[in-house]
Amino acid sequence: MRDFVVKILVKLGLYKPIVELINRVKFEIQARRMKRDGLAMLRAADNVFSQMNVRAFLTYGALLGAYREHGFISYDPDIDLGVLETELPEDLHEKMDKAGFRLIRQNYISTTGQVVEETYEYHKLHLDIFIYIREGNELYSVIQRRHETKEWKEANATDGFPCDRSYVPVCDFERRNFLGLQIYVPVDADGWLRAIYSDSYMTPIKNWSAKDYKTRIVHTQDRSYRKYFS
Repeated sequence: MRDFVVKILVKLGLYKPIVELINRVKFEIQARRMKRDGLAMLRAADNVFSQMNVRAFLTYGALLGAYREHGFISYDPDIDLGVLETELPEDLHEKMDKAGFRLIRQNYISTTGQVVEETYEYHKLHLDIFIYIREGNELYSVIQRRHETKEWKEANATDGFPCDRSYVPVCDFERRNFLGLQIYVPVDADGWLRAIYSDSYMTPIKNWSAKDYKTRIVHTQDRSYRKYFS
């Protein structure tokens, strides 16, 4: 029944606006939860990675919030952490599960099977882990985009999703204060944010889109899929 309704909405051109409305409501709810409990989740995640001697660092919206807002961005519905591919431990899922983090989704490249992003749930909050891969003097993570024409379930069952690579300069990481918590961030945080969000990143821009600004986000021919965990 669900698939039939979706097909009708897609044909009528209503699927995308309805999904955007639903996501907007979800984001608002998650953003309120983040403001209340986000720091507790970040502290719990940092404890897990610290016990494994892994440097899990702020990236994307979490890094932008730390650098520009000195806290969480008010409308951010989740926390983004990065981990270097070379530091990724084999028992990560087991350690995260013991700490109360439930793995709910993986994004992986169709041709290689390489996992590029994982999403965990912790007390109704979401934590995204982006896996960073080195390429020369840069690191990149993979961003999964919406399918060009299909809704997500059909896309995941057929040709997958388009992908971008988000390149940032190679640098070291150091612990810095974030709302009273010492957390890893890139030493060259400014360079990372310019690469991800363009030189205008210090100015909040409503409906910001990477395609409208000069960034190091590059479209690729890779396709990715989602694997969900119950």
